[in-house]
Amino acid sequence: MSRNSKSEDPSPRDYRLVPARRFSENFGLNYSGRACCIREAMNGKLVAVILAVLAISAAGGYLLYAPAPVTLRLTDPPPQSYDSSITSITVTFTKIETHSAGAGNDSGWHTIMTSGTVDLLTVLNVSKVLGTASIQAGKYTEIRFFISQTIITISGVSVPYSVPSANQTGFKVPITGGGLQVTGGLSASVQLDLAFRNSEIMNNVNLTLTPVATATVG
Repeated sequence: MSRNSKSEDPSPRDYRLVPARRFSENFGLNYSGRACCIREAMNGKLVAVILAVLAISAAGGYLLYAPAPVTLRLTDPPPQSYDSSITSITVTFTKIETHSAGAGNDSGWHTIMTSGTVDLLTVLNVSKVLGTASIQAGKYTEIRFFISQTIITISGVSVPYSVPSANQTGFKVPITGGGLQVTGGLSASVQLDLAFRNSEIMNNVNLTLTPVATATVG
């Protein structure tokens, strides 16, 4: 047999010399397929991150405009010292509301408290919580309270007074400082200062009173 026709047994393959593409083919690997899988995985993670960010933003937006608790406090800083013969000034509220800025007079009122009785002499320059209610986020510019009766004890005698403006349409009080801003998820409070003039109590044959009231934030 000639030298040229002699069948030579190939030596064991040295895979270090095999090109990377042939190496992948020999071992069943597909680099383009792997790259595609990696891209798909990365795209999937990116989509998941974007969805998570959108979900967080949506939740934050909801909380920003969600209802929030508003606390109403009452105090009595009398413009004049009450006569020593006055031992109680008992006021019965039927409702206290706050008004949303820019809303109509009939539709913009939100109730903070319903029915409550307070002796104003117990809140002289000391605040008392009348109630807390959850109201929509937004700006509120007024407080309106309704009084069904006022009983003042003078020298041991209980005398019924009327507050016409607060009994019929409610007595409106602007909230100073630009109003009350209610933000979703955050507590807010408004303080109502309510008093009566001593001279009107002691020298009033008609037994009618006009409130001296202001409303402030906090």
